[in-house]
Amino acid sequence: MNEILFVDDEPDILGGLRNALRRQRSRWNMRFAVGGEAALRDLEARPCDVIVSDMRMPGMDGLTLLGLMRERHPQTARIVLSGHAELDTVVRASSVAHQYLMKPCDADTLCGAVDRALGIQALVTNPELRRVIGGLGTLPSPSATYAALTGALADPNVSIGRLAEIVRQDIGLTARALQLVNSAYCGLAQRVTKVETAIATLGLNMLRHLALTVEVFRGFADEGSTFDTLERHAFLTARLARRLAANQREADVAFAAGLLHDAGKLVLMSRAPDAYQAAAELSFRSGISLLDAEKDSLGATHAEVGAFLLGLWDLPHAIIEPVAYHHASLDRDGRRDTRSAVTFADALAHDATGGSTAEGIDQVLAEPSAFGDVARWRELARAEARTT
Repeated sequence: MNEILFVDDEPDILGGLRNALRRQRSRWNMRFAVGGEAALRDLEARPCDVIVSDMRMPGMDGLTLLGLMRERHPQTARIVLSGHAELDTVVRASSVAHQYLMKPCDADTLCGAVDRALGIQALVTNPELRRVIGGLGTLPSPSATYAALTGALADPNVSIGRLAEIVRQDIGLTARALQLVNSAYCGLAQRVTKVETAIATLGLNMLRHLALTVEVFRGFADEGSTFDTLERHAFLTARLARRLAANQREADVAFAAGLLHDAGKLVLMSRAPDAYQAAAELSFRSGISLLDAEKDSLGATHAEVGAFLLGLWDLPHAIIEPVAYHHASLDRDGRRDTRSAVTFADALAHDATGGSTAEGIDQVLAEPSAFGDVARWRELARAEARTT
């Protein structure tokens, strides 16, 4: 049975959670701690699978607690449940939390968040997938630039100048940030040449996602045309996913997941090129999907490998989940969420550039979905592709 720990400084709130979630007692062993110090004492005696914590608590606040959890219990999924939605609070929480929920939060939403967290944790800890990944050799760690940006963004008083100073130390990130801000994606009337202006225009979360993506491609790619094509596809998918997102809050997450959705392909193409080529040839010869061929030849799909890598890098579950399931069916109660946006965007991007039918493009675009007129989206994708 999964262990779930809820932390808040108000006993009445914990009592309300206990009552609201009583139907989950057959699935979860739920524990409740009043404050961060009590939570740490509880965890010393017994670890948990998921921790759900308030942010603003006297003594040890949620940011400190979850930061310690990341160091001491990295396999535990970390969820913030807070009544404060200020931008600086959300940005700071994103440096230590996998998910962020707002109070008041209904039981169904909270249960869904915990279940998603458990699903991602199960993927990352799957022994068979770990065996396959282990055979590929050492995976790179996030770059120093990404780590520096994450640390700086955790400071609510960080200045644009300080962030620009970090970005300028990475030529590749500087070039990509200026390229993106001057593209049709931002639609600016004047050309931007200053890093500070680029950061202010793109936004803080976008900057961090961009830094990670640059590192992913740098860490695995060579100078070959295949990797260049994959990078162009990633940026096209990201732009389309952002357009498909249900709301502004999900738009940046959809963009990040779109950028990183094929990270697993980079891993396999770099670390197991012969096996990956065999999978592609098997798919072409037999007519089976690329995912089925990967499973047969490698023991894991590129979607699973990519999600595993991002899980090791401790990215938010909101990004990992669409990466893990970007080849799943769209027909999920007609919901327009980040996961379906990335799936649909990936198919549109392949369709717009003549991508391989092994990706299941026709099937995805033929499925009923919440995105409406497929022909209109196809035309928009082709227009976006011409600007890539």
